[in-house]
Amino acid sequence: MIKTSEEGNVEMLLRFKGMEVKLTGSPKDVTKAFLDFMSKMLPSYDIADRLVMNLDLDKLLRDLEGVIAMTPEGIIVTVPRESMGERDTILLYLLKTSIGQQLGRLEDDALSLADILTQTGGKPSTTAARLSELVSQSWVERVGRGKYRITTYGVKSFQDTVLPRLRHGGQA
Repeated sequence: MIKTSEEGNVEMLLRFKGMEVKLTGSPKDVTKAFLDFMSKMLPSYDIADRLVMNLDLDKLLRDLEGVIAMTPEGIIVTVPRESMGERDTILLYLLKTSIGQQLGRLEDDALSLADILTQTGGKPSTTAARLSELVSQSWVERVGRGKYRITTYGVKSFQDTVLPRLRHGGQA
């Protein structure tokens, strides 16, 4: 948006990817400030855009074919628990919950420790230890009192490291 004043000054409001900058002055000064802004910010945003980790839900669902399934009763894990280690099992159930929430089948994308124990069949001390490890690796985050959810980094790491093992029947 550009405005001019009676004195011949120009006011320019720039909005770019969530950032807002107001430039005011003579047309020459505002033009120079605008060009300086663009030359400094565009390369930074280009680099920052390449650093952003986004997930492709369609690709994730395709990758999970044969690992989870959607039934009228809800999303289920189709891989036997015995074929996975405790850590991978926890991640898979947290991922299943996240997907359920993203698809509108669940209200929450987090599970309580009690829910994790019920769904995974794990032992309380072992599950708590694995969750602590996963939180320290930033694969899982603790939300609220005693609830956990998988992070974007956790989903990406699961896709890259755990899924290939599951597909080949190996444990961590």
